[in-house]
Amino acid sequence: MAHQNEVGDMRRTMLGFALGLTLTAGAQAQTVVPPPKMSQVEGVQLFEAGGFKVAGGKAINVCGTASQPKFAFMDLNGDGALEAAAVDKNPSCYGGDGLWFTLLAKGGDGRWRAIARDSGALGFETSRTNGWLDVRVTGDCVRIWKHAGDGYRRPAACAPASFAKAQTATGVTAADRAAALRAAGFVSQGGRWLGGEGHCEAAIEPSDIRDLNGDGRQEIVITETGTFCYGNTGQGFYVMERAGNGWRTLFQSQGIPEFLPTKGAGGWPDIVLGGPGFCFPVVRFNGKAYANHRQKEEQPGACSGR
Repeated sequence: MAHQNEVGDMRRTMLGFALGLTLTAGAQAQTVVPPPKMSQVEGVQLFEAGGFKVAGGKAINVCGTASQPKFAFMDLNGDGALEAAAVDKNPSCYGGDGLWFTLLAKGGDGRWRAIARDSGALGFETSRTNGWLDVRVTGDCVRIWKHAGDGYRRPAACAPASFAKAQTATGVTAADRAAALRAAGFVSQGGRWLGGEGHCEAAIEPSDIRDLNGDGRQEIVITETGTFCYGNTGQGFYVMERAGNGWRTLFQSQGIPEFLPTKGAGGWPDIVLGGPGFCFPVVRFNGKAYANHRQKEEQPGACSGR
């Protein structure tokens, strides 16, 4: 009975944190989907393959301390089967910014196995190798991992300085970031930016500071996560633009944003509002605000009848 309770606690922990992770793929958002159905035993096996021991209903990281890793699920190679990403944050354990991750895929035996693991911030490029999205890891420098048939390989060399520079937004200070978060309605508490009466958390990734409309000024994309605020989608976002000496919300929506090369008024990109399913709305800026423009199908016929 004790073992059953422990497994149940871990299953609830996994579901509680599964939608708390945002992954970006270059200028596009890597679509994160709700966790697949799995048995309690498989849930624990996923935790263990992700690098966490299961003890007393808690996840224990590689340093032997209790942790609350965040899991996300996505299809990295377009074969219809889901892969998983486990991310943990603990500066005293991992050093630096305290970020650590494992990418996982199911083997032929149906068990989860690690296909990439390292410290640093995890992201994805739009390029592919052997059909798999290339992985961007930002730690002491930017490294681009490529799939080598049975898993990803960590390159010994850093990405060229020109690449790293392109990934680093300029002209936005820490004070700007804080001001943008406050302008969007978030409150700083215990080193976290919270919304939804404290139930949801906001974050700004380095790749989310970018010039969206080509006017030479950086915008900020804020990601807010939490099922309390966004249900099964688990995520929403804010596009913040400069307004005088401060910031204002240009657009806010539920969903995972994908910024398209097609543009509306003022050079603002069309945005796909991603999430669960295979039919997604696309919004376009009309000169005053973003409004519904069309739909995007991930599978033929997914939007029929809508």
